[in-house]
Amino acid sequence: MNILSNRLDRLTVEGKLYEKLADQAVRCFACGHRCLIREGKRGICQVRFNKGGTLMVPHGYVAALQNDPIEKKPFSHVLPGANALTFGMLGCDYHCDYCQNWLTSQAMRDPASDVS
Repeated sequence: MNILSNRLDRLTVEGKLYEKLADQAVRCFACGHRCLIREGKRGICQVRFNKGGTLMVPHGYVAALQNDPIEKKPFSHVLPGANALTFGMLGCDYHCDYCQNWLTSQAMRDPASDVS
């Protein structure tokens, strides 16, 4: 049992980027995968899930928060010398071997993950 997902499931709201389908299934449009998510299942990102025919999405938490020089970011040529505030949540629809954010992006795939 994934303790992390149980806790995060309480921090969700109904999503907007989806359509309701037959048999309480939903189609999520939050990314290019356009997941077909059956009742009680999760999308490829592992953070969006179907609860009673409603797509539930993360809300109300931040997994990472950082204030860095803009030169460290992908948009380094915008306002040189400035700082950029970035934040992230858990989950990702990619599985990159070289991911610099693996601990947060793939945490939902680890069955032993916990928040302690």
